[in-house]
Amino acid sequence: MILLSSPRTIFNAGMLFHLIIATVAVISILLLKGLNFFSFQSLANLTTSLLIGAGIGLCFQICYRSISQRFSWTSKMDSHLAVHFEGMVIGEIFFLALISSISEELLFRALIQPYLGLWLTSLLFGLAHWTGKRELLVWPFLAFFAGLMLGGLSEQPAIGVTGATSAHFIINFLGLWHLSKARKNSALKTFSSDENPIPDPTSPREIEDR
Repeated sequence: MILLSSPRTIFNAGMLFHLIIATVAVISILLLKGLNFFSFQSLANLTTSLLIGAGIGLCFQICYRSISQRFSWTSKMDSHLAVHFEGMVIGEIFFLALISSISEELLFRALIQPYLGLWLTSLLFGLAHWTGKRELLVWPFLAFFAGLMLGGLSEQPAIGVTGATSAHFIINFLGLWHLSKARKNSALKTFSSDENPIPDPTSPREIEDR
């Protein structure tokens, strides 16, 4: 029996949901902007855009991980999400990160942002991450600021939507990978601490051993 919140169920639902979003976004872009939107100047420009975006996405994740454990609201959010993504395998993480980054960048940055602008689009992006759960209350705010960053990248000629998608993919991939291992790593740390407790130098036994 597969639980509603199991990694496999989340993977299947996430793939289907984002595939629908990507399909709607692609059709809308083709109708509004034509096939030329999906063309690129050269392979060198495409590669540069992807690499710059990936580097920025990596820096974003490193910064987030370095500060997330210092604040209770981010650590609680990660702990809550880890329950649902624990056990997700690397292949599922890769494809879910790929389809979610492509679909969301096509919808928000390629389709919506040229008409509503950076700030309103980022606000919609943040609201799209609203779940109604208190443990995830901070998620829409983080998504809003991430939307500002991704939207800003998409407006840079050397980066564009392609680079923003690359950054989004790296952020999602590393984030999902961390969540899939978070509870396991926490359990290992707890086990290690229980197996090798730090001796108390003031305890009678320690004094007697001396």
